[in-house]
Amino acid sequence: MDFDKLIAQLREKMNARISMRNEYSGELETLRGKDTPTEADQARVEELRAGKAKLDAELVSLDEEMRQLEAEKKADDAIARMAERHTPTGAGTGAGESEERGAPASVNEPRTYSRETDPRGLRFLGDVLADFRGDREAGSRLSAHLREERAVRGETVERAVTTTGATGTIIPQYLVDLYAPKGNPGRKFADMCRHHDLPDTGMTVYIPRQTARTAAGEQVNELDPVTENDYDDEMIPVKVRTAAASQTISAQASMRGLGTEDIVLQDLFKSYNTKLDDMLINSATWGLLAVANPVTYTSGAPTAAELYRKILGASATIEDTLLDLDEDDLFTLMRGRRWAWFNGETTDQKPFVQQIGVPTNTFAADEPGGYASAVAGFLPNGGRVVKDNNLPANGGVGTNEDTLVVVAQHEAHLWEDPSAPYFIRAEQTQAKKLGIDLVVFGFFAACFDRVVDAQGTPKAVHQKITGTGLVAPTF
Repeated sequence: MDFDKLIAQLREKMNARISMRNEYSGELETLRGKDTPTEADQARVEELRAGKAKLDAELVSLDEEMRQLEAEKKADDAIARMAERHTPTGAGTGAGESEERGAPASVNEPRTYSRETDPRGLRFLGDVLADFRGDREAGSRLSAHLREERAVRGETVERAVTTTGATGTIIPQYLVDLYAPKGNPGRKFADMCRHHDLPDTGMTVYIPRQTARTAAGEQVNELDPVTENDYDDEMIPVKVRTAAASQTISAQASMRGLGTEDIVLQDLFKSYNTKLDDMLINSATWGLLAVANPVTYTSGAPTAAELYRKILGASATIEDTLLDLDEDDLFTLMRGRRWAWFNGETTDQKPFVQQIGVPTNTFAADEPGGYASAVAGFLPNGGRVVKDNNLPANGGVGTNEDTLVVVAQHEAHLWEDPSAPYFIRAEQTQAKKLGIDLVVFGFFAACFDRVVDAQGTPKAVHQKITGTGLVAPTF
Protein backbone atom coordinates (compact mmCIF):
# COMPACT_ATOMS: atom_id res chain seq x y z
CA MET A 1 0.00 0.00 0.00
CA ASP A 2 1.44 3.37 -1.04
CA PHE A 3 0.46 5.61 1.86
CA ASP A 4 1.95 8.73 0.26
CA LYS A 5 -0.23 8.28 -2.82
CA LEU A 6 -3.36 7.55 -0.76
CA ILE A 7 -2.73 10.58 1.44
CA ALA A 8 -2.13 12.80 -1.61
CA GLN A 9 -5.37 11.61 -3.24
CA LEU A 10 -7.28 12.20 -0.02
CA ARG A 11 -5.79 15.67 0.31
CA GLU A 12 -6.90 16.48 -3.24
CA LYS A 13 -10.47 15.45 -2.36
CA MET A 14 -10.40 17.63 0.75
CA ASN A 15 -9.01 20.61 -1.15
CA ALA A 16 -11.69 20.27 -3.83
CA ARG A 17 -14.43 20.26 -1.18
CA ILE A 18 -12.88 23.19 0.68
CA SER A 19 -12.74 25.13 -2.57
CA MET A 20 -16.42 24.36 -3.26
CA ARG A 21 -17.37 25.35 0.30
CA ASN A 22 -15.57 28.67 -0.13
CA GLU A 23 -17.54 29.28 -3.32
CA TYR A 24 -20.78 28.62 -1.43
CA SER A 25 -19.69 31.00 1.34
CA GLY A 26 -18.89 33.75 -1.18
CA GLU A 27 -22.25 33.36 -2.91
CA LEU A 28 -24.07 33.33 0.44
CA GLU A 29 -22.33 36.54 1.43
CA THR A 30 -23.47 38.17 -1.82
CA LEU A 31 -27.08 37.01 -1.42
CA ARG A 32 -27.26 38.12 2.21
CA GLY A 33 -26.00 41.53 1.24
CA LYS A 34 -28.99 42.21 -1.02
CA ASP A 35 -31.44 44.83 0.27
CA THR A 36 -34.50 43.14 -1.24
CA PRO A 37 -33.87 39.44 -1.76
CA THR A 38 -36.32 37.59 -4.01
CA GLU A 39 -37.96 34.24 -3.32
CA ALA A 40 -35.43 32.66 -5.68
CA ASP A 41 -32.67 34.24 -3.60
CA GLN A 42 -34.16 32.79 -0.40
CA ALA A 43 -34.39 29.35 -1.99
CA ARG A 44 -30.79 29.62 -3.16
CA VAL A 45 -29.69 30.58 0.36
CA GLU A 46 -31.27 27.44 1.78
CA GLU A 47 -29.72 25.36 -0.99
CA LEU A 48 -26.29 26.79 -0.25
CA ARG A 49 -26.69 26.22 3.48
CA ALA A 50 -27.60 22.59 2.87
CA GLY A 51 -24.65 22.24 0.52
CA LYS A 52 -22.26 23.67 3.11
CA ALA A 53 -23.60 21.34 5.79
CA LYS A 54 -23.11 18.35 3.50
CA LEU A 55 -19.57 19.43 2.65
CA ASP A 56 -18.78 19.98 6.34
CA ALA A 57 -19.86 16.44 7.12
CA GLU A 58 -17.76 15.08 4.26
CA LEU A 59 -14.73 17.09 5.40
CA VAL A 60 -15.03 15.76 8.95
CA SER A 61 -15.15 12.21 7.60
CA LEU A 62 -12.21 12.80 5.23
CA ASP A 63 -10.20 14.43 8.01
CA GLU A 64 -10.69 11.39 10.23
CA GLU A 65 -9.67 9.11 7.37
CA MET A 66 -6.59 11.27 6.83
CA ARG A 67 -5.64 11.02 10.53
CA GLN A 68 -5.94 7.23 10.39
CA LEU A 69 -3.80 6.97 7.25
CA GLU A 70 -1.14 9.26 8.69
CA ALA A 71 -1.07 7.27 11.93
CA GLU A 72 -0.77 3.99 10.04
CA LYS A 73 1.99 5.43 7.84
CA LYS A 74 3.84 6.68 10.91
CA ALA A 75 3.68 3.21 12.49
CA ASP A 76 4.89 1.55 9.28
CA ASP A 77 7.74 4.04 8.97
CA ALA A 78 8.80 3.28 12.53
CA ILE A 79 8.91 -0.45 11.81
CA ALA A 80 10.81 0.21 8.58
CA ARG A 81 13.42 2.18 10.53
CA MET A 82 13.79 -0.75 12.90
CA ALA A 83 14.34 -3.03 9.92
CA GLU A 84 16.99 -0.69 8.57
CA ARG A 85 18.98 -0.99 11.79
CA HIS A 86 18.95 -4.78 11.80
CA THR A 87 19.27 -7.50 9.20
CA PRO A 88 17.97 -11.07 9.62
CA THR A 89 20.93 -13.43 9.29
CA GLY A 90 18.89 -16.64 9.12
CA ALA A 91 21.35 -18.25 11.52
CA GLY A 92 20.17 -20.34 14.45
CA THR A 93 20.95 -19.61 18.07
CA GLY A 94 22.07 -23.12 18.88
CA ALA A 95 20.37 -26.22 20.18
CA GLY A 96 17.49 -24.27 21.61
CA GLU A 97 13.75 -24.65 21.71
CA SER A 98 13.28 -23.29 18.19
CA GLU A 99 15.52 -25.91 16.61
CA GLU A 100 13.67 -28.68 18.42
CA ARG A 101 10.51 -27.54 16.61
CA GLY A 102 12.42 -27.59 13.31
CA ALA A 103 12.43 -23.77 12.91
CA PRO A 104 15.81 -22.18 13.69
CA ALA A 105 15.58 -18.85 15.46
CA SER A 106 16.55 -15.77 13.46
CA VAL A 107 19.44 -13.62 14.66
CA ASN A 108 19.37 -9.87 14.00
CA GLU A 109 22.56 -7.89 13.46
CA PRO A 110 22.97 -4.08 13.21
CA ARG A 111 23.01 -2.77 9.64
CA THR A 112 26.33 -1.49 8.31
CA TYR A 113 24.66 1.69 7.04
CA SER A 114 21.42 2.88 8.61
CA ARG A 115 19.44 6.08 9.07
CA GLU A 116 20.72 6.32 12.66
CA THR A 117 24.42 5.55 12.11
CA ASP A 118 24.84 7.21 8.69
CA PRO A 119 21.86 9.57 8.25
CA ARG A 120 23.10 11.37 5.13
CA GLY A 121 25.11 8.59 3.52
CA LEU A 122 28.51 10.21 4.10
CA ARG A 123 30.03 7.00 5.45
CA PHE A 124 28.52 4.92 2.64
CA LEU A 125 29.81 7.08 -0.21
CA GLY A 126 33.10 7.56 1.62
CA ASP A 127 33.50 3.78 1.67
CA VAL A 128 32.72 3.57 -2.06
CA LEU A 129 35.51 6.07 -2.75
CA ALA A 130 37.89 4.45 -0.26
CA ASP A 131 37.24 1.00 -1.71
CA PHE A 132 38.24 2.36 -5.11
CA ARG A 133 41.54 3.48 -3.56
CA GLY A 134 42.13 -0.04 -2.21
CA ASP A 135 40.97 0.37 1.41
CA ARG A 136 40.25 -3.21 2.50
CA GLU A 137 38.18 -2.23 5.53
CA ALA A 138 35.91 -0.08 3.35
CA GLY A 139 35.58 -2.99 0.93
CA SER A 140 34.62 -5.31 3.77
CA ARG A 141 31.91 -2.93 4.94
CA LEU A 142 30.48 -2.67 1.41
CA SER A 143 30.50 -6.47 1.10
CA ALA A 144 28.65 -6.75 4.42
CA HIS A 145 26.15 -4.15 3.20
CA LEU A 146 25.55 -6.17 0.03
CA ARG A 147 24.89 -9.32 2.08
CA GLU A 148 22.40 -7.38 4.21
CA GLU A 149 20.61 -6.08 1.14
CA ARG A 150 20.39 -9.60 -0.28
CA ALA A 151 18.74 -10.76 2.94
CA VAL A 152 16.12 -8.01 2.74
CA ARG A 153 15.66 -7.35 -0.99
CA GLY A 154 16.63 -10.66 -2.57
CA GLU A 155 16.44 -10.68 -6.38
CA THR A 156 16.67 -6.92 -6.68
CA VAL A 157 20.24 -6.97 -5.42
CA GLU A 158 21.17 -9.89 -7.69
CA ARG A 159 19.89 -7.90 -10.66
CA ALA A 160 21.86 -4.85 -9.55
CA VAL A 161 25.14 -6.70 -9.16
CA THR A 162 24.72 -8.71 -12.38
CA THR A 163 23.71 -5.70 -14.48
CA THR A 164 26.48 -3.32 -13.46
CA GLY A 165 29.26 -5.61 -14.65
CA ALA A 166 31.70 -3.46 -12.74
CA THR A 167 32.89 -2.68 -9.26
CA GLY A 168 29.85 -1.37 -7.50
CA THR A 169 27.10 -1.76 -4.96
CA ILE A 170 23.49 -0.82 -4.40
CA ILE A 171 22.59 2.35 -2.56
CA PRO A 172 20.80 1.79 0.79
CA GLN A 173 17.06 2.27 0.43
CA TYR A 174 16.86 4.92 3.15
CA LEU A 175 19.26 7.12 1.15
CA VAL A 176 17.07 6.72 -1.94
CA ASP A 177 14.12 7.87 0.17
CA LEU A 178 16.17 10.80 1.52
CA TYR A 179 17.65 12.13 -1.70
CA ALA A 180 14.96 11.11 -4.19
CA PRO A 181 11.58 11.55 -2.46
CA LYS A 182 8.36 11.26 -4.41
CA GLY A 183 7.20 14.56 -5.85
CA ASN A 184 10.66 16.12 -5.87
CA PRO A 185 11.29 18.88 -8.43
CA GLY A 186 13.16 16.60 -10.81
CA ARG A 187 10.34 14.17 -11.69
CA LYS A 188 6.94 15.78 -11.37
CA PHE A 189 5.39 14.18 -14.45
CA ALA A 190 7.04 10.82 -13.71
CA ASP A 191 5.40 10.70 -10.29
CA MET A 192 1.98 11.42 -11.81
CA CYS A 193 2.17 8.55 -14.31
CA ARG A 194 0.40 5.24 -13.87
CA HIS A 195 3.10 3.04 -12.40
CA HIS A 196 3.91 -0.60 -13.14
CA ASP A 197 6.67 -2.86 -11.84
CA LEU A 198 9.49 -3.40 -14.30
CA PRO A 199 9.94 -7.13 -15.09
CA ASP A 200 12.98 -8.90 -13.66
CA THR A 201 14.67 -9.46 -17.03
CA GLY A 202 14.56 -8.40 -20.66
CA MET A 203 14.87 -5.15 -22.58
CA THR A 204 11.21 -5.04 -23.67
CA VAL A 205 7.95 -4.89 -21.73
CA TYR A 206 4.52 -5.55 -23.20
CA ILE A 207 1.17 -3.93 -22.62
CA PRO A 208 -2.14 -5.07 -24.15
CA ARG A 209 -4.11 -2.83 -26.50
CA GLN A 210 -7.74 -3.57 -27.34
CA THR A 211 -8.32 -3.72 -31.11
CA ALA A 212 -11.98 -4.78 -31.23
CA ARG A 213 -14.75 -3.54 -28.96
CA THR A 214 -17.48 -5.71 -27.51
CA ALA A 215 -20.79 -4.95 -29.23
CA ALA A 216 -24.24 -4.75 -27.62
CA GLY A 217 -27.66 -4.60 -29.22
CA GLU A 218 -31.34 -5.23 -28.69
CA GLN A 219 -32.79 -8.74 -28.76
CA VAL A 220 -36.02 -8.00 -30.63
CA ASN A 221 -37.68 -11.38 -30.14
CA GLU A 222 -37.17 -14.07 -27.55
CA LEU A 223 -34.44 -16.55 -28.46
CA ASP A 224 -33.17 -14.34 -31.27
CA PRO A 225 -29.33 -14.41 -31.47
CA VAL A 226 -27.82 -11.52 -29.53
CA THR A 227 -25.30 -9.16 -31.09
CA GLU A 228 -21.78 -10.56 -31.01
CA ASN A 229 -18.44 -8.96 -31.73
CA ASP A 230 -15.61 -10.87 -30.08
CA TYR A 231 -13.04 -9.09 -27.97
CA ASP A 232 -9.57 -8.92 -29.48
CA ASP A 233 -6.33 -7.27 -28.48
CA GLU A 234 -2.66 -7.09 -29.32
CA MET A 235 0.51 -6.80 -27.25
CA ILE A 236 2.46 -3.57 -27.70
CA PRO A 237 6.23 -3.90 -27.21
CA VAL A 238 7.73 -1.07 -25.12
CA LYS A 239 11.50 -0.64 -25.00
CA VAL A 240 13.28 -0.66 -21.64
CA ARG A 241 15.48 2.43 -21.46
CA THR A 242 18.22 3.68 -19.16
CA ALA A 243 18.49 7.01 -17.38
CA ALA A 244 21.82 7.86 -15.78
CA ALA A 245 23.79 10.61 -14.09
CA SER A 246 27.51 10.75 -13.28
CA GLN A 247 30.07 12.80 -11.40
CA THR A 248 33.87 12.79 -11.44
CA ILE A 249 35.43 13.52 -8.05
CA SER A 250 39.10 14.33 -7.67
CA ALA A 251 41.11 12.20 -5.30
CA GLN A 252 41.90 15.37 -3.38
CA ALA A 253 38.21 16.18 -2.89
CA SER A 254 37.34 12.64 -1.82
CA MET A 255 40.24 12.40 0.63
CA ARG A 256 40.36 15.94 2.01
CA GLY A 257 37.08 17.61 1.00
CA LEU A 258 34.54 18.71 3.60
CA GLY A 259 30.96 17.52 2.89
CA THR A 260 31.88 16.37 -0.62
CA GLU A 261 29.95 13.10 -0.36
CA ASP A 262 26.75 14.79 0.77
CA ILE A 263 26.81 17.26 -2.11
CA VAL A 264 27.61 14.56 -4.67
CA LEU A 265 24.79 12.23 -3.60
CA GLN A 266 22.24 15.03 -3.75
CA ASP A 267 23.43 16.17 -7.16
CA LEU A 268 23.48 12.64 -8.60
CA PHE A 269 19.93 11.87 -7.54
CA LYS A 270 18.62 15.24 -8.68
CA SER A 271 20.29 14.88 -12.08
CA TYR A 272 19.02 11.31 -12.49
CA ASN A 273 15.41 12.23 -11.72
CA THR A 274 15.50 15.33 -13.90
CA LYS A 275 16.85 13.36 -16.85
CA LEU A 276 14.26 10.60 -16.42
CA ASP A 277 11.42 13.13 -16.34
CA ASP A 278 12.88 15.07 -19.28
CA MET A 279 13.04 11.90 -21.37
CA LEU A 280 9.43 11.03 -20.57
CA ILE A 281 8.24 14.46 -21.72
CA ASN A 282 10.56 15.47 -24.54
CA SER A 283 11.94 12.33 -26.22
CA ALA A 284 11.35 12.16 -29.97
CA THR A 285 8.87 9.57 -31.34
CA TRP A 286 7.79 8.11 -27.96
CA GLY A 287 7.80 10.99 -25.41
CA LEU A 288 4.61 12.65 -24.17
CA LEU A 289 4.90 15.69 -26.45
CA ALA A 290 5.76 13.51 -29.46
CA VAL A 291 2.53 11.49 -29.26
CA ALA A 292 0.14 14.16 -27.93
CA ASN A 293 -2.47 15.77 -30.16
CA PRO A 294 -1.59 19.44 -30.93
CA VAL A 295 -4.00 22.23 -29.94
CA THR A 296 -3.16 25.78 -31.00
CA TYR A 297 -3.88 28.84 -28.83
CA THR A 298 -3.33 32.02 -30.84
CA SER A 299 -3.65 35.37 -29.09
CA GLY A 300 -1.93 38.73 -29.12
CA ALA A 301 -3.26 39.55 -25.64
CA PRO A 302 -3.61 36.21 -23.81
CA THR A 303 -5.78 35.88 -20.71
CA ALA A 304 -6.29 33.12 -18.16
CA ALA A 305 -9.93 32.81 -19.19
CA GLU A 306 -8.97 32.23 -22.84
CA LEU A 307 -6.37 29.63 -21.97
CA TYR A 308 -8.79 27.94 -19.58
CA ARG A 309 -11.27 27.48 -22.46
CA LYS A 310 -8.50 25.79 -24.47
CA ILE A 311 -7.82 23.45 -21.53
CA LEU A 312 -11.53 22.64 -21.33
CA GLY A 313 -11.58 21.95 -25.06
CA ALA A 314 -8.57 19.63 -24.72
CA SER A 315 -10.28 17.83 -21.83
CA ALA A 316 -13.43 17.40 -23.94
CA THR A 317 -11.36 15.92 -26.78
CA ILE A 318 -9.84 13.37 -24.42
CA GLU A 319 -13.30 12.47 -23.17
CA ASP A 320 -14.53 11.99 -26.76
CA THR A 321 -11.53 9.77 -27.45
CA LEU A 322 -11.78 7.55 -24.39
CA LEU A 323 -15.62 7.71 -24.05
CA ASP A 324 -15.55 6.25 -20.50
CA LEU A 325 -13.19 8.85 -19.04
CA ASP A 326 -13.24 9.50 -15.31
CA GLU A 327 -12.92 13.29 -14.93
CA ASP A 328 -10.69 12.84 -11.89
CA ASP A 329 -8.21 11.09 -14.18
CA LEU A 330 -7.17 14.31 -15.95
CA PHE A 331 -4.48 16.77 -14.92
CA THR A 332 -2.88 19.74 -16.67
CA LEU A 333 0.91 19.84 -16.88
CA MET A 334 2.44 23.31 -17.13
CA ARG A 335 5.61 25.21 -16.28
CA GLY A 336 5.87 27.04 -12.99
CA ARG A 337 5.89 30.44 -14.68
CA ARG A 338 2.56 29.69 -16.38
CA TRP A 339 0.88 28.75 -13.10
CA ALA A 340 2.32 31.90 -11.51
CA TRP A 341 0.72 33.87 -14.37
CA PHE A 342 -2.61 32.17 -13.64
CA ASN A 343 -2.24 33.26 -10.03
CA GLY A 344 -1.78 36.89 -11.10
CA GLU A 345 -4.73 37.01 -13.50
CA THR A 346 -8.04 38.59 -12.57
CA THR A 347 -11.46 38.32 -14.22
CA ASP A 348 -14.23 40.83 -13.43
CA GLN A 349 -12.04 42.15 -10.61
CA LYS A 350 -11.84 38.73 -8.98
CA PRO A 351 -8.63 36.68 -8.77
CA PHE A 352 -8.63 33.76 -11.20
CA VAL A 353 -6.84 31.49 -8.70
CA GLN A 354 -8.03 31.02 -5.14
CA GLN A 355 -5.71 30.35 -2.22
CA ILE A 356 -6.92 27.25 -0.39
CA GLY A 357 -8.54 28.19 2.91
CA VAL A 358 -9.07 31.85 1.95
CA PRO A 359 -12.83 32.53 1.59
CA THR A 360 -12.89 34.68 -1.52
CA ASN A 361 -15.16 34.44 -4.55
CA THR A 362 -12.64 33.22 -7.12
CA PHE A 363 -12.37 30.74 -9.94
CA ALA A 364 -9.45 28.33 -9.60
CA ALA A 365 -7.65 27.18 -6.44
CA ASP A 366 -3.97 27.22 -5.51
CA GLU A 367 -2.46 24.52 -3.30
CA PRO A 368 -0.05 26.12 -0.79
CA GLY A 369 3.47 24.79 -0.95
CA GLY A 370 6.59 25.01 -3.07
CA TYR A 371 7.47 23.47 -6.38
CA ALA A 372 7.96 20.07 -4.72
CA SER A 373 4.22 19.70 -4.02
CA ALA A 374 2.69 16.97 -6.18
CA VAL A 375 -0.35 19.04 -7.18
CA ALA A 376 0.11 22.81 -7.46
CA GLY A 377 -3.59 23.67 -7.44
CA PHE A 378 -6.96 23.26 -9.12
CA LEU A 379 -8.69 24.83 -12.10
CA PRO A 380 -12.25 26.16 -11.84
CA ASN A 381 -13.67 22.76 -12.84
CA GLY A 382 -11.63 21.02 -10.13
CA GLY A 383 -8.99 19.76 -12.57
CA ARG A 384 -5.55 19.22 -11.06
CA VAL A 385 -2.56 21.33 -12.08
CA VAL A 386 0.96 19.88 -11.93
CA LYS A 387 4.00 22.11 -12.42
CA ASP A 388 6.95 20.64 -14.32
CA ASN A 389 9.79 22.82 -15.56
CA ASN A 390 11.05 20.08 -17.86
CA LEU A 391 8.35 21.23 -20.28
CA PRO A 392 9.86 23.33 -23.09
CA ALA A 393 9.68 27.12 -22.94
CA ASN A 394 11.37 27.91 -26.26
CA GLY A 395 8.62 27.19 -28.78
CA GLY A 396 7.31 29.30 -31.61
CA VAL A 397 8.98 31.75 -33.96
CA GLY A 398 10.18 33.85 -31.04
CA THR A 399 11.41 30.75 -29.18
CA ASN A 400 9.67 32.01 -26.05
CA GLU A 401 6.41 30.03 -25.95
CA ASP A 402 5.38 27.54 -23.24
CA THR A 403 3.75 24.18 -23.83
CA LEU A 404 0.84 22.86 -21.73
CA VAL A 405 -0.35 19.27 -21.78
CA VAL A 406 -3.71 17.93 -20.62
CA VAL A 407 -2.92 14.36 -19.58
CA ALA A 408 -5.14 11.33 -19.04
CA GLN A 409 -3.34 9.77 -16.09
CA HIS A 410 -4.75 6.31 -16.79
CA GLU A 411 -3.04 6.30 -20.20
CA ALA A 412 0.39 7.53 -19.04
CA HIS A 413 2.20 4.26 -18.31
CA LEU A 414 5.59 4.12 -16.59
CA TRP A 415 7.47 0.98 -15.56
CA GLU A 416 10.15 1.27 -12.86
CA ASP A 417 11.81 -1.17 -10.52
CA PRO A 418 9.56 -1.61 -7.46
CA SER A 419 12.54 -1.20 -5.11
CA ALA A 420 13.92 1.86 -6.92
CA PRO A 421 17.42 0.33 -7.25
CA TYR A 422 19.67 3.20 -8.15
CA PHE A 423 23.19 1.89 -8.65
CA ILE A 424 26.53 3.49 -7.91
CA ARG A 425 30.01 2.42 -8.96
CA ALA A 426 33.56 3.68 -9.29
CA GLU A 427 35.41 3.28 -12.58
CA GLN A 428 39.07 3.74 -13.46
CA THR A 429 38.70 5.89 -16.57
CA GLN A 430 40.08 8.95 -14.76
CA ALA A 431 42.96 7.21 -12.96
CA LYS A 432 45.70 9.28 -14.62
CA LYS A 433 43.93 12.46 -13.56
CA LEU A 434 43.40 11.24 -9.97
CA GLY A 435 39.67 11.23 -10.71
CA ILE A 436 36.95 8.85 -9.58
CA ASP A 437 33.82 8.39 -11.69
CA LEU A 438 30.54 7.82 -9.84
CA VAL A 439 27.45 6.73 -11.77
CA VAL A 440 23.80 6.48 -10.74
CA PHE A 441 21.49 4.79 -13.22
CA GLY A 442 18.24 2.90 -13.47
CA PHE A 443 15.97 1.21 -16.00
CA PHE A 444 12.47 2.26 -17.05
CA ALA A 445 9.93 1.91 -19.83
CA ALA A 446 7.08 4.24 -20.82
CA CYS A 447 4.08 4.22 -23.14
CA PHE A 448 1.74 7.15 -23.82
CA ASP A 449 0.05 6.02 -27.07
CA ARG A 450 -1.74 2.76 -26.24
CA VAL A 451 -5.24 3.79 -27.38
CA VAL A 452 -6.65 2.96 -30.83
CA ASP A 453 -9.92 3.91 -32.53
CA ALA A 454 -12.71 1.52 -33.54
CA GLN A 455 -10.74 0.53 -36.66
CA GLY A 456 -7.64 -0.31 -34.64
CA THR A 457 -5.70 2.79 -35.71
CA PRO A 458 -3.57 4.47 -32.98
CA LYS A 459 -5.30 7.60 -31.72
CA ALA A 460 -3.71 10.45 -29.74
CA VAL A 461 -5.17 10.83 -26.24
CA HIS A 462 -3.13 13.49 -24.47
CA GLN A 463 -3.52 17.08 -25.72
CA LYS A 464 -0.64 19.58 -25.94
CA ILE A 465 -1.45 23.29 -26.18
CA THR A 466 1.00 25.59 -27.95
CA GLY A 467 0.89 28.92 -29.78
CA THR A 468 1.36 32.66 -29.49
CA GLY A 469 -1.03 32.79 -26.52
CA LEU A 470 1.65 31.06 -24.50
CA VAL A 471 4.50 33.51 -24.96
CA ALA A 472 6.60 34.21 -21.88
CA PRO A 473 4.25 35.83 -19.36
CA THR A 474 4.87 39.30 -17.99
CA PHE A 475 4.16 40.25 -14.40
